[in-house]
Amino acid sequence: MPTAEEIRRRIVEHGLSIRDRVIATMPQRYSLMVEQIRSIARSYRGDFDTFLTNLSSIKGLDLLVIYTALLAVLSKHKSLSDEELLKIGNSFDRHIYDVFSASKARRALEEAGVEKEIANDVISGVVKALNLISNKYNSPYLWIAKQRRIERFENSIREVLFRNEGGNRVGRGVKLFLRLFIHDTNIPLAVRIAYTQENKKYILHGDMYTALVTLRSGAFEDVASITAERVKARVAKRLLCEAKEGGARCKDVVMRLESIRGLVRYVGKISGDPIVYERGAYDIGYRYCRDLKCEACPINDVCKRYTFIKLK
Repeated sequence: MPTAEEIRRRIVEHGLSIRDRVIATMPQRYSLMVEQIRSIARSYRGDFDTFLTNLSSIKGLDLLVIYTALLAVLSKHKSLSDEELLKIGNSFDRHIYDVFSASKARRALEEAGVEKEIANDVISGVVKALNLISNKYNSPYLWIAKQRRIERFENSIREVLFRNEGGNRVGRGVKLFLRLFIHDTNIPLAVRIAYTQENKKYILHGDMYTALVTLRSGAFEDVASITAERVKARVAKRLLCEAKEGGARCKDVVMRLESIRGLVRYVGKISGDPIVYERGAYDIGYRYCRDLKCEACPINDVCKRYTFIKLK
C-alpha cells in the first residue's frame, strides 16, 4: 500500500515533468526570455552584481514582468483557463511588442475576450503598480531581482499590484505572480530566493483542484492534525459503509474548501517542494481528477481513489 509520503513524491515528480501554465502558454519571445533568465541565474546565482549586469542585456524583460502582472491582476476577477491564457498571450504579443501603454493593453484584453469593465480595472491596477515600481526600483525586473525574503516579496506584491486588498481571489493573483519568480523551473528572477531554502517557505494558495488531489489521493494521511484526523475519520466511515452496503447507498464526504485549506497547505509544505507540488496537484486535478479520469491519471498506481470526497 503506497504511503502518503510516496504519493506526495509522485505528485512532485509530475509537477517537475510539466511547466507552469503561465509559462507553457506564453508567447514564444517570452518563452525565449525565460530560458535566458534561467541560464543567467544558474551561471551567476552566487554573484548578484554580475547577474544584474547580464539581465540588463535581455531586451524587453520589463514587458515579460508586466505581462505576468497583468495576468495576476486579471486572475483576481476569474480563474484563467489554458485557452484564455493562450488568447491573452497572443493578443498581448500582437499589440504590445516594444512599449507598454494603457491603450494597447486595453485593445489586447478586449481582443482576447475580456469584458471592458474588467479590462479597465486590470489596466488601471497595472499602471498604478508601474508608477510605484518606477519611483522606488526604476524598473519592474529590478523590483523582483532585489527580493531576498519570500514573505516580504509576497507583501510587496499585495501592496504594489493589489493595493493591499484581501480575500481569496486576490490571494490567487498574489500567489500566481509570486511563484513564477522564485523557482528555478519557472522564471528565477528573484535569484536570492529561487536558489536558497527561502523558496521552500512558499505557502500554496489551496485552490479547488490542488485540494481535491491532496485529499482524494491520500497525500494527507500521515498528517497528525485535528483537521487531518477529522477527514480520516469521515473517510473511514465511508469505507466502512461501502464494505457493508456498497457504494451506491453511502453518502459522499462533502467538505468546505476553506475548512481544509490549511491542511492542503501543510501537505504542500512537507512535500519538500511546495511550488512544484502545487503545480503537479493542480494539473492532475484540472485534467483528470475533476472528471474522474482515473485510468489516465499519472498517479493512478499510488492514488487511494477517495473519489467520494467532494469540495464546495
